[in-house]
Amino acid sequence: MKNTDGKKRKLIIFIAAAAIVAAGIAAAIIFGGGAYREHIKNKVLSYEQETDENGIAVDMSDNPYFASKQPGYFYRNPEVIRYYSGVTDTNRHATVILPNDYDENKEYPVLYLLHGLDGSHRTWINKDADIIIHNLNYFYDVPDMIVVLPNSEVNEKEDADNLPIEERIEVYDKTEEDLVNYLMPYIEENYPVKKGRENTAIAGNSMGGRNTMYIAFKHQDMFGYVGVFSAASVLEGESRQSVMKPLLEDLVIDRKYGGFNLLMLCVGRQDDVCGWVTYDLDEIMREKNIDHIFYDVEGGHQNTVWQNALYNFGRRLFTE
Repeated sequence: MKNTDGKKRKLIIFIAAAAIVAAGIAAAIIFGGGAYREHIKNKVLSYEQETDENGIAVDMSDNPYFASKQPGYFYRNPEVIRYYSGVTDTNRHATVILPNDYDENKEYPVLYLLHGLDGSHRTWINKDADIIIHNLNYFYDVPDMIVVLPNSEVNEKEDADNLPIEERIEVYDKTEEDLVNYLMPYIEENYPVKKGRENTAIAGNSMGGRNTMYIAFKHQDMFGYVGVFSAASVLEGESRQSVMKPLLEDLVIDRKYGGFNLLMLCVGRQDDVCGWVTYDLDEIMREKNIDHIFYDVEGGHQNTVWQNALYNFGRRLFTE
């Protein structure tokens, strides 16, 4: 009797579980793929994200949606590419995030997103950049875009971790030459990207923020959207000394282009690594009347700050 009762209980549990699964499938069918997606979208948009007077979402610590995959939506896996670089005379790697409904017959604007020290072309994926970008498109009508994640460890091994700090900085500072002369031409040749500064953005955190500042101000003809997140030292005359040689002598806007479509600075208030750089840049830009957005958030030199920055930067990309 005991064995029979046990078998009955197992059968009942199995039937109940099967019924739940069947009910879920039936609900999805009845609800419909499009209707279900709309339900999820309304749920996401119903979250009341607080913003400041400039529309910046400063505190996203309780937002459960912006960096999480949502049910019913497709998230394309990023792909790793190889391209030749004359800087190192080797084939190098980068990661490409394509739109979920990518179509080779369409053209897309492009964002180049640079990582910080100890990073690689995979680092921003570890920060859920692909999910953040896809959600911005799904839920906030940000245009489809191609996002390229370079590897700023620009040497033969793509590895600078064991080098002295001065040599590591030199390796990272080769990013400009590698990006402009080799990676960007490869992307433009192999992907249907829109060209021109109004269709090209660059952003980065820490060392990536340093190189973003340098590349953007040096090539104002190429980049219309610029995001600088917790930048490492980049400008001559900053308020504190650094082991890093300045890449820019001054901040000068090319009159031919009249400034950037978007220039955004973000930093964590408790950033004791290089937080002062971003505050210096904001002050200098205000003194020079360089149009930009600056905001700071709770946090140090950390991923939550940079995820927040990517969200706010992404909300404003390619809107003009």
